Formats: sequence, C-alpha cells, structure tokens
Amino acid sequence: QYLYVGQSPFCSAPSEDGAEAAARLRHPIRSFGRRERQRGRYGHDATVKMLPTYVCATPDGTEGRMCINMEWGAFGDNGCLDDFQTEFDVAVDELSLNAGKQRFEKMISGMYLGEIVRNILIDFTKRGLLFRGRISERLKTRGIFETKFLSQIESDCLALLQVRSILQHLGLESTCDDSIIVKEVCTMVARRAAQLCGAGVAAVVDKIRENRKLDFLKVTVGVDGTLYKLHPHFSFIMHETVKQLTPKCEVTFLQSEDGSGKGAALITAVACRIREAGQR
Repeated sequence: QYLYVGQSPFCSAPSEDGAEAAARLRHPIRSFGRRERQRGRYGHDATVKMLPTYVCATPDGTEGRMCINMEWGAFGDNGCLDDFQTEFDVAVDELSLNAGKQRFEKMISGMYLGEIVRNILIDFTKRGLLFRGRISERLKTRGIFETKFLSQIESDCLALLQVRSILQHLGLESTCDDSIIVKEVCTMVARRAAQLCGAGVAAVVDKIRENRKLDFLKVTVGVDGTLYKLHPHFSFIMHETVKQLTPKCEVTFLQSEDGSGKGAALITAVACRIREAGQR
C-alpha cells in the first residue's frame, strides 16, 4: 500500500489494518486488531527485540514498538491444519481462486462459510438425508448459499419459517425435519468459525503475555466485520472461547465501526505529520 503526498509516493503503514488504527484511536491501551469479514487479519504490538530484521525501523535502531500485520489467514498453508480440515473445507479450497492458500481464512471468514454449508447440504442430499435426495439446480451453483443466510437462519425463532423461506428460494422442497437439519448445519459451521477465531486470538494474547513476562495481562482487542456484528451468536462464542483459553489474561473486545475507512484516514494523517516533521 502506498500513500501519495504531494508528487512522491512513499510506503506507510498497511492501510488494510484500519480496524486496528481506528480502535487504537478510541482506546489507546489496546494491543491488537481483528477484522472478520472477507478476510482474517491480525496485527499486534511487539518489541523489536522479537524481530531483528526490523530493528532499523526504530529511531535509535535498538528497541521500540511496531505494528505487525500477521496476515494470519495464511496460517495452515504449510499443512499444519490438515488434520482439522474436513472434506468440505478441501472442496471449497480446491475451487477457490487461490487454491492451497489462505486455508485458515477459508475456515473462518464470512466470504466462505456459506459455501461450506452448501457443500455439506449437497453431501447430505446425495446420501438421502435431506430433501428426499433431490438436489436443485440452484443448490449446485457456487456462492448461491450466502453467508447472510447463516445469520438469518440462526436468528429464526418463528417455527423455522425463515429456514423454509430460504430453502424455497434455493428451489428446495423441505420438510420440517429438513429445516431442522439445515439449521443445525448452519449452527455448527458458524460455531466452529467463531471457536477457531477465538483460539487464534487466545494464542496471540497469551504470546504477548509471555513475551512481556507478565503473570497476568489486560488487553483490548479491536474488532470489525459484518459476521461479528450481525451473526446472533458469533461474537459470544468467540469471546467465551478466548476466555476459556486465556485464564491468565483479561481480554476486552472493542467494536471498531468502519475501521477500514477511519483507520486508513488516521494512518494517512500520522504519516503526513511524520513526513512534514522530517522536512523541517
């Protein structure tokens, strides 16, 4: 990412991590940012001692703090998540634009959860567990089962009416049992994604605590993203997972509204001020 000041472009902080910057503006003691929408990204503060490659980034060239964009969506690209991937994760990955890459992202991101559900429904139907074994042409269409359907289905408390309405939209004739199974599938896929997100947050938080040699750490996590904000249970499950996995940490979540836009603007303003100061 490059920001243009006057006529000369210069590299600044990655503007894609706006959630982090926006949250820091509201809560200056926070430690890292989380964005859950199309992609999973993380950044966190770390002493430069941990990153000898970047020592020169500090004014005196010895020690300091910097923001790290970990791009944790690529976690698992070396095969370390193979034991956790299901056949449905593999199917989604193989037909994606970047097969074999961003595997963790494809298990947690709102961009892919609907497609995971669609693959499960097709498999269940082929096995005669759903829709009398009949697969509609619409259900065969990639991307037809939108992730927003998961939120709508999980929010349904009106005798599964919303579930049946969505299935009719997909050209599927469903029974009450079909609707119950579909709702359970959506619940499990969303729950797994939230728990995986929580596990990732917990790992980073506890690593920060260990690096700082603290017995107990209080930290605030900036969060942005449609799935986190709109799904009725995602945020709660994610919070509970973090709480269970980090007994030596107190983690507070701070929702960062429009983190991408506000954060990018904040980063640009800071970069301009630093550049102007250097020209004086």
